[in-house]
Amino acid sequence: MKNINLLIIIVILIFVNLIGSSYFTRVDLTKEGRYSLSEISEETMENLEYPFYVEIYLEGEFPANIRRFQESLRTTLVELQQHAGGSFDFEFIDPSGNPGLMADLRKRGFPPIPVQVRVSNTETQRKDMFPVAVLHYREQVQYVDLLKGCAFPNGQVNFDKAEADLEYKIVSAIRNLNRDRRGLIAVLQGHDEHEMTPIIQEAVGPDGKPEPRVVDVRTEMRELLNGLDNAYHIAPINLADHTENGEISPSVDLLMILQPTTAFSEREKYEIDQYLMRGGNVLWILDQQIVDLDLYEKRSTLTQLYDLNLDDMFMNYGFKVNYDLVQDLSCEPTEVFNTEAEQFESKRWIFHPLLFSLPNHPVTRNVDAVLLRNAASIDTFAQVGVSKSAFIQSSPYSRTVQGTQFIDLNMLLENPPPQNLFNKGGRIMGLMMEGAFTSLFKGRMAPTDSVFPKAPDAAFLERSDMLERMSNRLAELDSSLKDQVLADYLARAGQGRRMAVISDGDFVMGKQFRGKRGNMPYDNKTLLLNTIDYLTGDQTLTNIRSKEVVARRLDPDKIRNRVGMIQAVNLILPVLLILAFGLIRFWLRKRKYGS
Repeated sequence: MKNINLLIIIVILIFVNLIGSSYFTRVDLTKEGRYSLSEISEETMENLEYPFYVEIYLEGEFPANIRRFQESLRTTLVELQQHAGGSFDFEFIDPSGNPGLMADLRKRGFPPIPVQVRVSNTETQRKDMFPVAVLHYREQVQYVDLLKGCAFPNGQVNFDKAEADLEYKIVSAIRNLNRDRRGLIAVLQGHDEHEMTPIIQEAVGPDGKPEPRVVDVRTEMRELLNGLDNAYHIAPINLADHTENGEISPSVDLLMILQPTTAFSEREKYEIDQYLMRGGNVLWILDQQIVDLDLYEKRSTLTQLYDLNLDDMFMNYGFKVNYDLVQDLSCEPTEVFNTEAEQFESKRWIFHPLLFSLPNHPVTRNVDAVLLRNAASIDTFAQVGVSKSAFIQSSPYSRTVQGTQFIDLNMLLENPPPQNLFNKGGRIMGLMMEGAFTSLFKGRMAPTDSVFPKAPDAAFLERSDMLERMSNRLAELDSSLKDQVLADYLARAGQGRRMAVISDGDFVMGKQFRGKRGNMPYDNKTLLLNTIDYLTGDQTLTNIRSKEVVARRLDPDKIRNRVGMIQAVNLILPVLLILAFGLIRFWLRKRKYGS
């Protein structure tokens, strides 16, 4: 009988293990859903058409905090795998034994992070860590830095934030490679903007159909546009040369206006305005002043104001790019030649804010420091139906100087302004707007000029069609109540238009070193790519971006004040529990066998 019972137990255990090996499940009891995938992640994995394979170069023995990160990454990948139906596989690889692989990762911009690993009680050994995931999909490959944007101000890695960002980084890369349709970005030309001359070659897309592809860009914006090429078609557009009466096609997902230097005509403003009213999205990156200064050769300049004829348009949309310059004590140093010492010295240049802490916004996730050069501040105005949020702000130790300025490099470095003047921080230099904008040309005739002598063909939109229909339905309400209802409706429906402005025309440009352009500085490129993705409307990843991992640590003050009690509880309580268990067990045995 005992053998039969033992056999039944063994069979049950084997059966349970077989079921457990076939199905993966767990219960997430954390308040923030730390161990749960979002619905969009599950949907993304369930809709994969072709197999994905991921290589993670994070295998090996590491300290406890990195092992925890490894385990969290492994669990996230297993969760994704369970929803992929066999179309997703991954492998952890230790690159330390492959010099060629490590050299390739370095060449691709992934330098190793040195880690001290304990090999005995008295000895530690250095090990290079490459926190990189490589996604393979059909003929495409994408590299993902798993720790990017997860640094404390002192340079140490914030593994809690890195853990929170894992799902977003992996799923966004998968969605990028698995796009059904590449978006269309139009880059405005005709106002002496940053020049763009793409070389387009016909290629075959994933669906087998011809697909134009930018193979090179002869421009100072090469780095940004090449970074966009995986997910977007990029095309220059000049409204004055446009064959469709200046109208911007609704098929354009985003209109980028990068550092215009000459005035816009009223008709050009009308076409940009109506593109926005028809559901388009606009990204402005521009200066309000000319600062012709080379920190190595031309060391002084008198700034000049641009006349772009855009102030009324910006004010109508609820913001103003000021004619000032932001000075920040958190700034990039520049190399200055000291004639007395006959050597270069590093000096802070307050007109180049270097920002390590950015506002909490979906576009600033996974972003490290960004650099602005000769940027202006942005003011905002209340506007019903439009929400505004800053994603670039100066540090608390900053101020603005108004109007044109005589800037002398030597004078400012030798006699810098007193530090007590730099207490006007929080000046906005990057602004995101979402909602239903009202047209600048409401109640006005459509403008014509020598370039466009005829009125536009497309019907004029005062605001979005949906907003007009809602306005008609709510016509009987009080005007203030009607505006609030419309704003709430748009916020819930997510049907608003999007516009972003960065008040630094050089933000998209590479650094200039002694007359030569280099790569984009710091993490400017990542912030721009995030902003463009956000503007083009892929809001499905917003919830993943906002996911946080909360480290619920003990209160240090309470620990300090109750050290004795905590030590007593930890030493005495286990002994008391063991004694109590022994006494109860002795009493039960005595009662059982005494009778």
